[in-house]
Amino acid sequence: MNPFRFPDLAGTGLLAMGSSAANSALITFTIYIVLVFVIAGLANRLQKGKSFVGEYFLGSRGIGLWAFALTYAATAASGGSFMGFPALIYTHGWSLAWWISGYMIVPLVALGLFAKRINQVGRLANAITVPELLRKRFANPHVGYVATALVVFFMFFYLLAQFKAGAEIMATLMDGVPAYEAATAWIGRMTSGIFWIGDASPDYLLCLVIFAVAVIIYTAYGGFRAVVWTDVMQGIVMGIGVVILLFLTLSQVGGLKKATATLAEMTPPEFANAFVEASDGGRLSDLKRGDWIATDEGGVVRLTDAVGNSEESVEVLLPTAASEIALAKPHALPGFTARLSERLPYAHGAGEKGVYLTAPGPSRTSPIGFLPVALAMSFFVFWNFSGAGQPSYMVRQMAFKDTITLRRSIMLVSVYFSLIYF
Repeated sequence: MNPFRFPDLAGTGLLAMGSSAANSALITFTIYIVLVFVIAGLANRLQKGKSFVGEYFLGSRGIGLWAFALTYAATAASGGSFMGFPALIYTHGWSLAWWISGYMIVPLVALGLFAKRINQVGRLANAITVPELLRKRFANPHVGYVATALVVFFMFFYLLAQFKAGAEIMATLMDGVPAYEAATAWIGRMTSGIFWIGDASPDYLLCLVIFAVAVIIYTAYGGFRAVVWTDVMQGIVMGIGVVILLFLTLSQVGGLKKATATLAEMTPPEFANAFVEASDGGRLSDLKRGDWIATDEGGVVRLTDAVGNSEESVEVLLPTAASEIALAKPHALPGFTARLSERLPYAHGAGEKGVYLTAPGPSRTSPIGFLPVALAMSFFVFWNFSGAGQPSYMVRQMAFKDTITLRRSIMLVSVYFSLIYF
């Protein structure tokens, strides 16, 4: 159980279908992008004959039950839910369940605390944005200035995480597509040597640009309603996807009981510095992050970054559990050997079986573990109240149609979140 675990593809036949899977990914991505722009076009057409400002920024404050519930749910279930927390649980174990399970009651607290009041005040003040609502509510322009500065500052980091998650997911989805690989190589050549940008992975840069351009275009063209309808589509996809993924995952691991028993036998990986040498025609320039390489000691490691040359050490991940080593060895690339120079075991949990099943969970850097029980419980409580003041949630709370819509949405989102985070 580690952040760089390589799946056992040999037994599933997926390696033989790599080209087909890549084409399917490209087709799926293309269909998704087309649907997003179709939604933006429909939303733009609905703006005709209505107040531009009210329709463009808040959907004329007429968002119904399903649209409001799913746009709120899709906004809350962001990149952190589908990339951040799974990665943390995968790396640090079941203790993260205390933290993320708090999301199941977010709708009851976050929507029940402010939503009705925000909607009513927004209508009375005819406010379009959260800073404008606060400025008019307190009759003080300085409140609006401060609110604007805070929203811009904190939303920058929030959106940074979302765009990063989107780019990483896209890069994983498109891996192996010939046109994508060619474009990635071209981006790498164009950005090589450019300050700061040149240090980023070319595949990440390409996907980030595509993702950002798509979001900017459909948002600017379709307005708030396009965002809401896209959220509805994403909410449906996420809900169905989670159900399918749950059954597929349990079938692959042999059930939750077997998965837990397997975790009980696993030990945290080690990180190490290694020198990689090429032989039998291998070229170091062909190696990329995530490749498996055999060691001169008979083990196997995985690269956490690209290799510069044989004279420079590179950080690698070294599995320690016998089951992990057995899974990884068949995927070691021929023609390369890694020579370990320094091992860096986990500060907490190194060599301990069962550490993934109990709090505080293993930690690479902290001697006291990753997430003590008391801290996890505090996150469980804090998460609900912090969500109530998130600007992207508050804008949606200004847009729902009436109180009945709000009440029913709270129940619907509660069921949806229980499904997503259970």
